[in-house]
Amino acid sequence: MNALRAERLFWAGVFAALVAVVVAFVFVPDPTGVLPLVVAVVTFTLVAPIAARLSKGAASRDAEPGDQTVQYVVFFAVAVVGRVALGSLGYDGTGPSLFVFAASWLAASKARRLNPRRWNREAAA
Repeated sequence: MNALRAERLFWAGVFAALVAVVVAFVFVPDPTGVLPLVVAVVTFTLVAPIAARLSKGAASRDAEPGDQTVQYVVFFAVAVVGRVALGSLGYDGTGPSLFVFAASWLAASKARRLNPRRWNREAAA
């Protein structure tokens, strides 16, 4: 297994775990007992293979190991900072949330150049 495939599988697992936790809290809002855990495990076992299969063909030809990690880190950093900043200024609701999501998406789409593997490749060329 190459590094690009391992990275894609790792993030597919993180996505599946996040979906499982959200589904467990939505369908079983009382987090006591074993039922939320069962719902989360069942959801994870359903979502993880689908996410892994979709991530298998999602890599572009010029993808480098680390690109997806850099994009996710930038996306979540911009999203968290944006929501906290707008929330502290009193801007809450759908509009500011959509604005932060769009800004996070745009920043993440340009973030591949922050991957150190790309710096090393460009310096050697």
